[in-house]
Parts: sequence; C-alpha cells; structure tokens
Amino acid sequence: MYFQFLVEDMSSEKLIRRVMDKIQKASSDVRYDCKSFKGIGGLKVNANAAQVKTDKLLNDLPQYLRGFDKSLRGIDAAIIIVLDNDKRETQEFERQLKNVADNAHIVIDHVFCIAVEEMEAWLLGDRKALFQAYPNARESALKDYVQDSICGTWEVLANALYKGGIKKFKKDCPTYREVGRYKSEWADKIGLYFHLEDNCSPSFQKFIGAIQERIA
Repeated sequence: MYFQFLVEDMSSEKLIRRVMDKIQKASSDVRYDCKSFKGIGGLKVNANAAQVKTDKLLNDLPQYLRGFDKSLRGIDAAIIIVLDNDKRETQEFERQLKNVADNAHIVIDHVFCIAVEEMEAWLLGDRKALFQAYPNARESALKDYVQDSICGTWEVLANALYKGGIKKFKKDCPTYREVGRYKSEWADKIGLYFHLEDNCSPSFQKFIGAIQERIA
C-alpha cells in the first residue's frame, strides 16, 4: 500500500513521518511520500485561473490532485491531504475540499484529514508523549485546554513548552519562520514518542483510522 501525503507545512510533515515510521514497523509493505507546502493558502475563487504553482496547499491542490491521480493509477495507493481548519467550520470546509476533488475529476482513492483547530492539537492529544519529549513542560499551562477546540492551539502548546511562556515566545520569535522552526521541532520530538492508539484527539483518530482502514 502506497500513501501520498499532501500537508501544509514542514511541522506537519515532521509529524507525519514520525507516525508513518511507526506504522511501517508494524506493516512492512506500507510505503509513503510526503509533499509539504509553505502554508495553507486559500481555495481559488476562479476555477479557470492560470495554473501557476504558489507552493500554498489550497491554491495548488487541484494541480497536485490531478498529477497524482494520473501517476498513481494502477497501483494500490491513496492520497491523504492533511490540513488545519483553523477557525473554519469543519464540515463546511470538508465539503469545499471534496468539491475541489470532484471538480478535478479525481478517481484514485483520496481522503481529507482535518486537524481541529491546528496540527498542534494532535501533539496535545498525547500528553504522555509530550512529557516524554519535554519533561519540563508546564502542566499548569495545559489544564484549561479543551481537546480539539478553537482556542489558539499552537499558542497553548508554546505556553507549556517555551521557557517564559507564550508572551516571551512571541517576543523572542516575531517572524513566521521562527515560529515555524519551533513548531517543526515540537512535532518531531513529540512525534517520536507518539502512542497512535491512545491519542485523545478526535481529529487525529480520524486520520489514523483512515490510514489503518486502507492498510487493512
């Protein structure tokens, strides 16, 4: 079974690779590749707009879906698109994404896996892994977090992991690149200790379920 992942940034790719390394240990015939973009971008309003790649996931999604739909036909494969809903309504966002695939006439198996609110919710869903990776994380900073809620999820994680909390983090890391570097580090280190079946994030369990269903 081959999986082609499309993810919105490097931190998501880091986590996907950690997860898939664990899955491959249990299922040696599973293969995968992961294409990360430089942000989520936005869905195109004009379907006839020039097909210029932007390296933003939503902007380029129809092109990549059509490309992989063509190149992966004839093999046991699936395209897994992983992205955050941010503050979007999840069901409506999923409907819009499915419309993109329908309009592109995608035949190959594909599934949209939406992290609610952000991929960092998946890291917060495995507290055991979080504290294994970061033994000095501040548990008090996590006590009010409601799993998969719209609350500024990555800021909750940063507040627990960064020395001095979220205010100092934003002062020390004012640019998107600096924030992204830390997000990638957190995803990689926590993902190393992930317990796939025990994660309490509903959106993560939908993601894992989609993969395991296809392996089975």
